[in-house]
Amino acid sequence: MRKLLFFLWCFTATALGAVTLTATVDKTNLSLDDELTLTVEIRGADMNSTPQLPSLPAFNVYSRDVSAININGQQTNTYRYVMLPRFPAKTTIGPVRFLYNGQEYQTQPISVNIYRRMPAGKTAGGSAQTGGIRFVSGANANSGRRASAPDPSLPPALNAVNMQAEERAGKGFFMAAGVSSLSPYVNQPVELIVRFYYAEAFIDQAPYSSPTVNNIFMEPLGAQTEGTQILRGRMYRYVEQKYALSGVSAGKAVIGPAMVKYRLGTNNMFSAFDRLFGGAAVSEEKVVQTDPITLQVRAVPEAGKPGSFYGAVGSGFTLAAQADRTQVEAGEAVNLTITVRGPGNLKPTADLKMPSIRGFKVYDVASNSVAVPTANGTQSVKTFTTVLVPAAAGIYTIDPIEWSYFNPRTRQYVTLRTQPLSIQVSPATRQNTGYNFAGGPSDNNGIERLGTDIRYLKTSPFEPAYTGLATLGKAKFWPVVFLLAPVLCLLGATLGKKSLRAKRPLLTAHAALKKATTEAQISEAVSAFLLQRFKLNTGSLQLREMMQALQKRGADKATLQAFLALWQRLDAARFAPQQLGQNETQALAAQTWALLKQLDWEARA
Repeated sequence: MRKLLFFLWCFTATALGAVTLTATVDKTNLSLDDELTLTVEIRGADMNSTPQLPSLPAFNVYSRDVSAININGQQTNTYRYVMLPRFPAKTTIGPVRFLYNGQEYQTQPISVNIYRRMPAGKTAGGSAQTGGIRFVSGANANSGRRASAPDPSLPPALNAVNMQAEERAGKGFFMAAGVSSLSPYVNQPVELIVRFYYAEAFIDQAPYSSPTVNNIFMEPLGAQTEGTQILRGRMYRYVEQKYALSGVSAGKAVIGPAMVKYRLGTNNMFSAFDRLFGGAAVSEEKVVQTDPITLQVRAVPEAGKPGSFYGAVGSGFTLAAQADRTQVEAGEAVNLTITVRGPGNLKPTADLKMPSIRGFKVYDVASNSVAVPTANGTQSVKTFTTVLVPAAAGIYTIDPIEWSYFNPRTRQYVTLRTQPLSIQVSPATRQNTGYNFAGGPSDNNGIERLGTDIRYLKTSPFEPAYTGLATLGKAKFWPVVFLLAPVLCLLGATLGKKSLRAKRPLLTAHAALKKATTEAQISEAVSAFLLQRFKLNTGSLQLREMMQALQKRGADKATLQAFLALWQRLDAARFAPQQLGQNETQALAAQTWALLKQLDWEARA
C-alpha cells in the first residue's frame, strides 16, 4: 500500500512539473468573410512565458487575448489570436514554438482551407463578419521616430501601436496610437487604437483625455479594455480605447494627442487611509501622450456617382422598406419606413430623397441614426420615415426605392433597391360633419372641405358684434342705476371670483388664438383649453377617449362632429404643415374660437 501511494505521489509530481504546449483552431474551412481563432495553451510554465507564432502569410492577426489560471499550483496560460484571411488558399499554420528553461517546445502544423465563397457541403463553423473595412498601412508618418519593422500578420492600426510600443519600451509609462488608414475616403470607417502602457502597478491617479480632432467625426468603440504585453523582455500592462473615425470633407484631417496625467502611489494596503490624512507618499503629476496623426481624406470619385448616393462608404450594407399598413381608406395616412444597416457611421450621410409615388401624396422624410459598437467596428442603423396619403381607392404599388454606397475595396458604386410594396386603398367612409376646418382648397393631405355652416357678420373674427356701453349710453334711467350701484358691487364681489375662474381657460384660449399665425399655434391653444377647462391631456388620450369625455361633459352630437373635424385637421398638419396665408389662419382661428365657446357653454348648461 505504501509503495502504491509513493508511486502515485511521484506520478502526480511529475505530471504537475511537466510543461505542455498545444495549438487549436475553431475551424479548418472558412471563407474570406470569416475570421479564424487560434488558441495556444501553455501548461506548467510561469506567466511571463510567451509563444512564438510561425509566419502567417495568408492571415492578418487582428487581436490577441491572454488569460491565466492556477489550479493546485499548476499554471495554465491561454493565448487567443483572432485572424482574418487575406486571400483564398489551401494553407498550413506552421508549428507554434515556445522556449522554456533552455528547452524548445512546438506544436503540430494545422491545415486550413480558405475559400473565396464557402462551397456547398462545407461549413465555416460559426464564422463572423469582418465589417468590410479595408486595412492599409497605419504607421504614423509624422511621428519623427525610427519605426520598427512592421509585422505583416497584424492589422495596420494594431501594427502601428505595436511598433511605437517597441520603440518606447524601457520607459515605465508611455502611450501609443495607430489608425487603420492614413488616406480614407470621406465617410469611410477608420479605426483608431489608443493605448496607455505602464510597467509599475501602483498608480494613484491616471485621468485620461481623449484626442481632439479636426475635420473628423469620432465616436468611442465600446468601453476601455485592459491587457498585457511583453516588450523587450519586460511585462507591461495597458489600457486600450478604440474609436470609430470618418473624415468629414476632402482634405487634411488631424487627430490630436491623447493624454494621461498620472501620479504614483504606494503599495501599502492602508495607503488609501493614509492618503486621507496626508500620510502617503504620492509623486508629482506627470504627463504622457500620443503623437498627432495626420490623415489625407479623399473625395469619392465623381465618375459613375448615382443620384441615389448620399455619402455612405464601405461594404456590406442592406436596405429594406416596410409600411405600417397595407390596407387603408382613401385619405388615411400610411407610415413608410426605409431602413439602412451597415458598418461604419451613417450619421453624417444625407437623408434619402423620396421619389414621387403614383396615387399618393408624399410628405417630407424624417431620419434617425444610431451606431452600435461591435467586435469588428461600428454597426450603424439609419431609418427614413415618411407619410403617404392615398387620394382615391384602388390597388397601388410602391416601386423599389434606391440607395447607393461607394465600396473603397473595388472603388465602385453599389446600388441597393427595396422590394416593391402593395397598398390596397378602399373608398373613404367619413361622414360630412357640417363644419369647415379645411382652411382653404384641398391640398391632398387627406382632409376635404366639408361645408361652411358657420358664418361671421363681423369684419374681424375677434371684434364684438355689439358694445354694452353704447346701449347704456342711450338709456334714460341713470338715477336708478346710481342708487343700485352699491348692491351691484357687492354682488360682483361675491360672484366675480367664481366667474373669472370659470372663464379663464376660455379667455386664455381667446388670447392665444388671436395671436396665432400657424396651425401649430392653433393646435396648442386647443390643447391648453381642453387641459385647463376639462382636465383632458391630449398628449396621453386617444381621440376616441377625448370624444367620450366631452360627451360626458354635455357636448351635443353636432359639436362633437365639429370637434372631430377640427382635430383631424390639426392632427394632419403635424405630418404635413402647410404655409397658410393671414386670412386663412384668421378664418381657422375664428372657427376654432366659436367651437371652444360652444363647448364651454354646453358644459355649463
